[in-house]
Amino acid sequence: MTVIISNRILILEHEKKSSRLIIDILRKCGLEVKKEVVTDCSIDKITALMPHVIIVNSFDDENISLKVVKELKSDIRLSTVPIMVLLYGLNNNYKSQFIDLDIDDYLRFPFESNAFVHKINKLLKVGELQKQLNLSIQALEESLLIVNSQKKELDDNLTLAAKIQEALIPKTIGNIPNCSFEWKFKPSGKVGGDIFDVFMLDEEYMGLYMIDVMGHGVASSMLAVALSEFLITDVDRGSPLKRKTNTPPYYEILTPIQVVEYLNKRFPFTKYNHYFTIFYMVMNVKTGVIKYVRAAHPAPILFRINGEISELDAYGTPVGFAFKEGYEEGTINLDSGDNLVIYTDGLLEIEDENGKMISLNEIIKYLETEMQHNSHLLTSNLIKWISNKKVRDDLTVLEMKWVKFI
Repeated sequence: MTVIISNRILILEHEKKSSRLIIDILRKCGLEVKKEVVTDCSIDKITALMPHVIIVNSFDDENISLKVVKELKSDIRLSTVPIMVLLYGLNNNYKSQFIDLDIDDYLRFPFESNAFVHKINKLLKVGELQKQLNLSIQALEESLLIVNSQKKELDDNLTLAAKIQEALIPKTIGNIPNCSFEWKFKPSGKVGGDIFDVFMLDEEYMGLYMIDVMGHGVASSMLAVALSEFLITDVDRGSPLKRKTNTPPYYEILTPIQVVEYLNKRFPFTKYNHYFTIFYMVMNVKTGVIKYVRAAHPAPILFRINGEISELDAYGTPVGFAFKEGYEEGTINLDSGDNLVIYTDGLLEIEDENGKMISLNEIIKYLETEMQHNSHLLTSNLIKWISNKKVRDDLTVLEMKWVKFI
């Protein structure tokens, strides 16, 4: 006969004179056996005993046994304890009623000892598996609570990060002589890797940059914010855009190529595991002369007042990599009324009403049509249209119009 690892079996019956056969078989298998009379035993007492298997002996009254099984099954504390019913006679109606109560097994008298032990073995394994499953479910629920708590904390942090990044995006652009601007910043998530700014370097020269950090999300946003804080104009705080000199005006405006070369050394990919593209320009606001560097950034589009369209396509690699190829600094002269449109590559991932991505040529044609309508700023309607679109990647569009007044 198979020897079962010691477990506690509870026998519930209606009289104290239980058949010794059942008890003897179980004890020979090394099991601890408890016997209780139904009328003297409460559910609380049963749960206190915490048996591994409950055997309901229905010898005297099947109706009472049905009631007992229903109570046992309704108590969540006993949800992992298998229940076996011992049936007598050939009345299949009672068997069906017990099965409907979702008992785990049954056995009819008379029975063979080996069959009885085999069923007990199975029920003990079922009970153990059910306990392990419940523990796993409990652990999973606890893990989900932790995950949900961490998710809420992350969402709160993302919301805060989004507010910080949003605060760094210009709400208004200060008084830039001869210049007017239109812009749209739209992250693909709560935070993004795009950042831009426009500022006066002194009374005559304006600086403008647009940055697109690789990817999107928290890491990209953090680097974008760091770059925004880094690209200051205060020479006393170590500006990478201007440096102190010993002769009046006691500062020197660095050229775009000098700025980007410095950024390439200061933000290596090996340190930050991120790279970024940048368009940086310095413009004389009185003459309209622009010097710029395009470090792998999409080429800005120049819309001339006479209808000519061209791209600012000076060569440059992403910032963060020590490529042998250097950067090319471009120069253009604006005419009064010219428009310059600067953007990140998220603009080229917008889908039209048919789900087709809009090409750069289509965007240029659209803006060319706006020119024919004598629009002051060509991107106004484009930006309104973008505002209602779901974007795949962070998207920034900035338009500058130069009209010589001074």
